[in-house]
Amino acid sequence: MRPRFQSSSLLWFTALLFAAAFLVWLDAARLHRVDYVTNLVETEAVVDPASPTGYAGGLRQLIVPEHNNESYQWLVQTQQMLARQEWRVRHVDYDNAPIGRTVLTPSPYRWWLGLMTEACHLICGESPGLAVERAARLADPVLHALLLLGLTVFVAWRFGAVPAGLAALALVTLVPLGGAFLPGQPGDDGLVLSCGIWALLLLLAGLKPPGHNAPSGEAPPVGSASARWFLASGIVAGLGLWIDVVRTLPLLLGIALGGSLAAWSARRAPRARTAAPAAALPWRSWALGGAATCLAAYLLEYSPAHLGSIQLRELHPLYGIAWLGFGELLARLSPGGPTKPAARNWRTITTVFAAALAVAAVPVALKLTGSRDLFTADPAAIRLTHLTGSPAAQDLGTWIRRDGLTLTLLATVLPISLLLPAGWLFVRRETDPAARSMLALTGGPAVVALGLACYQLRGWNELDAILVVLLVALSAAAQRAFPARPGLKAGALGSLLLFVPGAILLANKALSDRRDAVTEGDVAALLERDLAHWLARQTGPEGTVVLAPPSLATSLIYHGGLPGLGTPFLQNKEGSIASMRIAGASSPDEAQAIALSRKVSFIVVPSWDNFLDEYARLGAVQEAHTLMASLHRWLPPRWLRPIPYHLPKVAGFEDQTVAIFKVVDVQDNVTALSYLAEYFAEMEQINQARAVAYTLERSFPADLGASVSRVLACQAADDAPAVSRALEAIQAALARGDVENLPWDRRVSLCIALVEGRRFEQAREQARACYAEVDEARLRSLSTVTLHRLLVMGRGFGLKISDPRLYSLAQHLLPAELRDHP
Repeated sequence: MRPRFQSSSLLWFTALLFAAAFLVWLDAARLHRVDYVTNLVETEAVVDPASPTGYAGGLRQLIVPEHNNESYQWLVQTQQMLARQEWRVRHVDYDNAPIGRTVLTPSPYRWWLGLMTEACHLICGESPGLAVERAARLADPVLHALLLLGLTVFVAWRFGAVPAGLAALALVTLVPLGGAFLPGQPGDDGLVLSCGIWALLLLLAGLKPPGHNAPSGEAPPVGSASARWFLASGIVAGLGLWIDVVRTLPLLLGIALGGSLAAWSARRAPRARTAAPAAALPWRSWALGGAATCLAAYLLEYSPAHLGSIQLRELHPLYGIAWLGFGELLARLSPGGPTKPAARNWRTITTVFAAALAVAAVPVALKLTGSRDLFTADPAAIRLTHLTGSPAAQDLGTWIRRDGLTLTLLATVLPISLLLPAGWLFVRRETDPAARSMLALTGGPAVVALGLACYQLRGWNELDAILVVLLVALSAAAQRAFPARPGLKAGALGSLLLFVPGAILLANKALSDRRDAVTEGDVAALLERDLAHWLARQTGPEGTVVLAPPSLATSLIYHGGLPGLGTPFLQNKEGSIASMRIAGASSPDEAQAIALSRKVSFIVVPSWDNFLDEYARLGAVQEAHTLMASLHRWLPPRWLRPIPYHLPKVAGFEDQTVAIFKVVDVQDNVTALSYLAEYFAEMEQINQARAVAYTLERSFPADLGASVSRVLACQAADDAPAVSRALEAIQAALARGDVENLPWDRRVSLCIALVEGRRFEQAREQARACYAEVDEARLRSLSTVTLHRLLVMGRGFGLKISDPRLYSLAQHLLPAELRDHP
C-alpha cells in the first residue's frame, strides 16, 4: 500500500526548509551578481514608459549573464508580445532584416514571463517594458521554488517522508539541474525539466497494485485512479513536448523503454497459483492524454496560418499519432494483456500493425524532410549549464580529456551511481512487482538520458531531472523491500553523499558571485552594450541594419534595438545565408548589391569574435578575395567608409578593437583614401595614417579634401614638414575656390585643419558656414572627435548652434565627459 501521509512527521518538512533556504541563498547571490554587472558601467539609457523596452530609443539595460542568446530572444519577444498586445508571436523584424522571419518558438514560456511581468507591473508600478527586465530576474527562480514546494508535498503525500526529503535536497543540489533556473537568464529550460519531472511522478503515482475489479486482460477504465494518473502524466508530457520537442522526445522514448522493461519483468515474475491475474497498466490513457494535448497545443499555437507544414523541430500532430501507437503497443505488452491465442486473431494483428505504422510515422517523416539532425543542430547543446565558468565541449569524452577530474565533473557524474542500487533492486527476486515497475519506468528514461548526456553535455540537465524521480522510486521501493532493516536508514543517509559535490560547487559559485568578481564574458557584454548604445545614437530614429558576427548581432539587437542580418537562431537560416554571401562575396560589386538589397547600413568587425570570417569561408569560392579579406587588409571597397569608435577602457581588454564600416554611396579614390587617413589618425594608428597621407600627397597633391586629411594625419604623426606642405596645398585650393565642392563634413575637417595650422581667421569663416548649414543628418555624419572639436571651435569663435533641438542632439551624440557643462 502507499505510505500514509503523516502530517506530524518533520522529516520531509525539515528537508524542504533546508532546500528552500539553500535555494534562496543561491538565488540571492546570483541576483546580486546580475545587478552588480548591469550597473557596473553607467549608461545614458533614459526611462520612457511609452517605449516597448522601457527605455527611449528602444535601448535595453539588463546585462544577461554568460551572453545567453536565447535569453535575449525571450526578452525581446515578450516585450513585443506585450507592446503589440499579441498572445502569440509569429513574426519578428529584429533579424533577417529588413524582411524579418517567422517565429515557430512555442508560446508557454513567453506566457510565463508575461505573467511574471504583470505581477512586477502591479507590485512595482513600472511600465511593461521595464517590468519584463525585472521579471527576467525572477521568473526562473520562482518556477524553481514552485517546483520544489509542489514536488516535495506531492511525494510526501504519495510516497512518504524519506523520498520527499531526498527529492527536495536533490532538486536544489544536483548539478547541472541546480543551475538550470537562473535569475537574469530567462529560458524555457526550467519549464521543460519541470514537465519531465511531473510526467514521471504522475506515472509512479498511477502504479498501484491492481484492484480486484480489474478483469484480466483489460486496462483499468478511464475513470479509475490509475488511469487518471496516467492520463495526467500524458497531458504533462504533452505540454513538455509542446515547449521543446528535442528535449522531451528522449524522455518519451525512455518511458516507452521503461514500460517495455516493466512488462517484460512482470511477465517473467513467478506468480502464486492463488494470485489474481494482473491488470494491464493504462498505457492507452497515457497515450490519449499526450496525443490530445499535442493536437490541442498544435492548433492553439499555429492555427490558422501555420498549419500543415512538416517542421518536426516544433510540435506536430505526427508526434501525437506516434504516441497513440506507443500506447497501444505498451498496453499489449503490459501484464494481464491478451493471451497468446487471442494475439493471433486478425483484429489483434491489424491493431498491432497499425500501432507500429503510427510509431514509424515520425522517423519516416524525419527522413523525408531532411530533419535527421534533430538532436545535433543546436549549438547551445555543447554547454553544461549557463552558470559562470560552466564547461562547454562536444561530448563527455572531450570534456574529460580536456579538463580531467574536476569538482564540476564529479558533481555531474556521481549521481548516476543511483542506477546501481536501482538495478540491483530491479533484478532482485524478492522485489514486489509494483516496486519493480516503478524502477523500470524511471530507469528506462535514465538510461536513454545517460546515453544522450554522453553525446551532448546539455543532456545532463534532463538526466538529473529523471534522477530526482528515480531517487523517489528507489527510496520508495527500498522501503517496501526492507521495511524494518536498519540498513535502509544508512542507505538514505549514504545517498545524501551524492549531493555533497554539487552543493559545494553551487555554494562556491554563490560565494564568488558575492565577491563581485567580473569575468571576461561580463566585460565583453558591457563593451557590446556600449557599442550598441553608441550605434543607436548614431543612426537616429530611422534605424539601421547591422551585419555583425551572430553573437554580437544578438547583443546589438537586444541592447540597441538595431535589426541584424545573421543571428545564431536556427529559424534564421535566410539571414545567415545572406550574411555568408556578403562576407564571402568575391567582388565588391556583388557584396554591395546584396548589402543594399538587405538595407545594411553598418558592418561591424570585432577583434574578440571572428565569426564573420567563418561566414566568409562558408560563402567563398576563393577565401583570399572575399570582402572580409579586403577589410582585414584595410582595403575596404569604395562603398564602405570606416567610422571611428573607441571601446571603453577596461582592464584586460586593452588590446581589443572593433572596426565599423558604414555603407555609403560609391566614393572616388581620393575621397575614400581621405576618410581612411582621418580614421587612422583619430584611432591613433599612426603608421597607417602616415602611409595613407603620403599616398594622398603623391597621387593627389592639389586636391583640397586630400590636403585636409594630410594635415590631420601628419599632425597625429607629428610630421611638421608634411603638415606645412599640406597647408600650402590648402591655401592654393582655397584661392581657387575649391571649397565650394567640399561636402559639409569635409568642410568641418577643413576648419579643424586650419586651426591646426593656426589659420584662425580662415577657420572662423569656414566654421561660420558650417554652423549656418548644420542639421540632424549632418551632425550624425560626424565622428565623436570631429563633432567635439567642431563645438570647441564654435565656443572659441563665439558660435553656437541656434536650434535648441539640434544643440541638444549634438550634446547627446557626445560621451558625458566631452559635453558642455553649465
